[in-house]
Amino acid sequence: MTDERPLSGRIALVSGASRGLGRATAVELATAGAYVVCTARSTRDGATQTDVDDLTLEGTLDAVRTAGGEGEWHRCDHTEPGRVEALLRGVLDQHGRIDVLVNNAWGGHDHHEEPDGEEIWDEPMEQFRAMLLAGAYSDYVTTLLTLRLAMGPAGSGLVLTTTWHTPEPPAWVPYESSKAAKNRLVYALGYHLQEKGIPVIAVAPGWMRTELMEAHVAPDVLAGKTESPHLAARVMAALAADPEVMRWTGQVVAVGELADHYGVDDLDGTRPHGNAGRYLPSPVPPPVPSPRGPAAP
Repeated sequence: MTDERPLSGRIALVSGASRGLGRATAVELATAGAYVVCTARSTRDGATQTDVDDLTLEGTLDAVRTAGGEGEWHRCDHTEPGRVEALLRGVLDQHGRIDVLVNNAWGGHDHHEEPDGEEIWDEPMEQFRAMLLAGAYSDYVTTLLTLRLAMGPAGSGLVLTTTWHTPEPPAWVPYESSKAAKNRLVYALGYHLQEKGIPVIAVAPGWMRTELMEAHVAPDVLAGKTESPHLAARVMAALAADPEVMRWTGQVVAVGELADHYGVDDLDGTRPHGNAGRYLPSPVPPPVPSPRGPAAP
């Protein structure tokens, strides 16, 4: 991107923005010039995670402003259609448009339970339901309402979904299955919205050094195997600025592949490929050389 603020004048809504990839995405979109509407359930009056200080919407907006950006925050549970519709109508009343939607809300781990035994059938029944509700259903509700109220009537917009590029062979059953539902939703929406010119794209990072990950996993375990959430966030800012972004619609694309294509690096100047070897890669255009030198292996 040659323009330092290519998203100036755009309105972006980021769900699940109180921590991790959602917070990084809000910061990077705002740095690129977008006005960012941050949503989540975690506020300073009622934080959903307390292992790390200030994983809240207020903390995210502070980070956005520290980076020189602008935005606002709203508490919203994206599994409740009535609340999502009220949120969207409020944003439209104030700003008149929603140009970019980032579906990042995810709460499946909030209900994590250990299996009662060692067999696959010992998995708690509620685990899959919780992940479907907080993942694919949340994406479905938010995307359809945003299309109905904003992007459809405007005939323009971009829908991005953060996901997991499910590996072969599959890992944890409820997690893999719920992420597969998110990914299939992107494929189906991308197919049906082609003629509308509204791209729907799933962005799959590798193993990320989120605030909670760094709080619970030893540094030597993370070293050399992870990426910061800002790599995926910078990739999404590049997608939002790309006039030919429709080329990716309906696809699940690995962050490393997109980083190569757009010439995007992580905070430390590296370009990790966290999904390498875990799946059959999708075809991509030729990579853009990094301004800092060759991409990291």
